Amino acid sequence: ERMQSKKKVGFPRMDHYNVALQYLVETGLDCQYVMAPPMTRKTLELGSKYSPDFVCAPFKYTLGSMLEMLQQGVDTIVETGGVCRLGYYGELQKQILRDLGYDVQFLNLADMGKHKIRGYRRLLRELNPRIRYGKAARALSDALTAVRRIDELEGRVRTDRGFEVRRGSMQAVFDAFLAETAAARSRKELDAAYEKARAGLDAVKLCKPEQPLRVGIIGEYYTVMDDFGNHNVERILAYMGQGVEIHRWMTFTHRNLEYDEKADLAFIAPYVRYSMGPTSSATLAAALRYAEAGFDGIVHVKSFGCTPEVDVMPVLQNISADKKIPILYLSYDSQTGDAGIQTRLEAFYDMIEMKRKNAL
Repeated sequence: ERMQSKKKVGFPRMDHYNVALQYLVETGLDCQYVMAPPMTRKTLELGSKYSPDFVCAPFKYTLGSMLEMLQQGVDTIVETGGVCRLGYYGELQKQILRDLGYDVQFLNLADMGKHKIRGYRRLLRELNPRIRYGKAARALSDALTAVRRIDELEGRVRTDRGFEVRRGSMQAVFDAFLAETAAARSRKELDAAYEKARAGLDAVKLCKPEQPLRVGIIGEYYTVMDDFGNHNVERILAYMGQGVEIHRWMTFTHRNLEYDEKADLAFIAPYVRYSMGPTSSATLAAALRYAEAGFDGIVHVKSFGCTPEVDVMPVLQNISADKKIPILYLSYDSQTGDAGIQTRLEAFYDMIEMKRKNAL
């Protein structure tokens, strides 16, 4: 009876972070967590069917993810991306679900965040009226630690996967870590999964040159972090030729837990004097740092129609010209296909490889 009385809570699929959310919800909030299925073409088609035609692809992905969770019996959906589109992102998705006849509790973090701590306390009470705040706070701290570890370990996979002696070895270790993190119910179990994954990555044999090709990935928050949404750009590029070292600054840890926009604005002051929206300053700062560090190229990833990332493109062109670094621009919508992305990445790799050889 107690299990049946618990709310079934779900969050739209967001890269690998849902495993940390599961730990928080089940360990700290004493609710049932409904894990959103991995993103597939079906998810996008489902979201696109009920979305406005010209809305961005992440809106369609997350709406499709919500609809798939509803098929699994979720009764409470927490919207995490509602701050985008001038705050109407979450409100529009909620109205679409209402129009489709779903009687589901819809909690928008963007709306709760307007009231700071008071708003988040209200969110917790909505999820569990008998919430124990001390227990929830400890679980939140553990979950944020898990997020930092996810970003750290995935960063190692990103930079070294292209040089594995046995392809896929690092991804296998990382996938096992995610599964063990999802199953963890204590800090001790989280720590054990992390230490096991670190040792596993250390044991992977690499054949890496002293000066490998290096590419920085920049762009819009959701698409740049979601492998399915960007058609596996990082993995495809990493395995090209003799291997490519991939770097991506944009993670939940960097953008949400450690970000200092004032510092970034000061750094990019020679190119822009003000922020142009959610991830614009971070995108430009990352591009400039990659350029000044002597990277071989940059890939800019965004969803079609993402206004802040469209606005940064002329500035990126200036950085490209001044620092003599090539930039590939990839824009995604619901019609984007794997073949087109593959072809453009192959051409980009050929260009940066030729550029490196001519510089020697």
